[in-house]
Amino acid sequence: MTPAGHRDDPDAVPSASPAVAAYVARTGALGDAGPLPDAQLPYGDDRGQRLDVYAPSRARGLPVLLFFHGGAWISGHRGWLRFMAAPVLAHDIILVAATYRLAPRCRWPAQYDDALAALAFVRRHAEEWGGDPARIVVGGHSAGGQLAAFAALDGEAAACFAVSAPFDLRHGDVATESDAGRVYRFLLPERRDDSAASPLLRGADARVPFDLVWGEHDLPHVRASGAAMAAALPVVQHRVMSGASHFDTHLALADPDDDWYARLSAAVRIPELAGG
Repeated sequence: MTPAGHRDDPDAVPSASPAVAAYVARTGALGDAGPLPDAQLPYGDDRGQRLDVYAPSRARGLPVLLFFHGGAWISGHRGWLRFMAAPVLAHDIILVAATYRLAPRCRWPAQYDDALAALAFVRRHAEEWGGDPARIVVGGHSAGGQLAAFAALDGEAAACFAVSAPFDLRHGDVATESDAGRVYRFLLPERRDDSAASPLLRGADARVPFDLVWGEHDLPHVRASGAAMAAALPVVQHRVMSGASHFDTHLALADPDDDWYARLSAAVRIPELAGG
């Protein structure tokens, strides 16, 4: 069964990359074996402002992971995150899988606004799903990680878990047809907006801990900006996944025993219950 919202947006920009196609196919196959959302909710009036809630039965006072999908801000949907539901639930954490308005139909800062709006919505409604509004972690893969970083910087979150995220969108005088130049072609209204869309420049102001992951064979600008962000943040732990590509880092989260989940659980534990 394919839930509503688990299909390409009609305005999404298609990719010709075989690696992207393989990633999308794999997320779909893994997701089809996972649970269905317990709720599908709007957090705004636009069709892109939607989220899926996956909650353990009889949940009460549990931490929440709000996770944004990737897709270079021009494609993707929350169905790419369904495969994470079972492992997140296995750790007694509620998963909220969120999408946002895609470019170029909606250009920056629409995606930034949506990340903050989604986080505010989750805070208001977390208790209805058995969640604790004081223990919301924001996360995301690729473009979703960039949005999660801004949500953690400017919203009320307990931590940020960003996977293969581009934290620096300042690519300079590159061709708009290049991979890096896509942000100028599709996302940003003007080239000069690349600084405002770069959470790296705000890293030193972070008030919550960050957990960063990127792959040994990740995209060059992701590797470079990940290392720079790790150096800029006041409280951070980071991991370079050996042998991993840009998409391997996310697909690894199909495994509930991946160390990422141990770190996530530690980030949201209640000290008096954990003995710390």
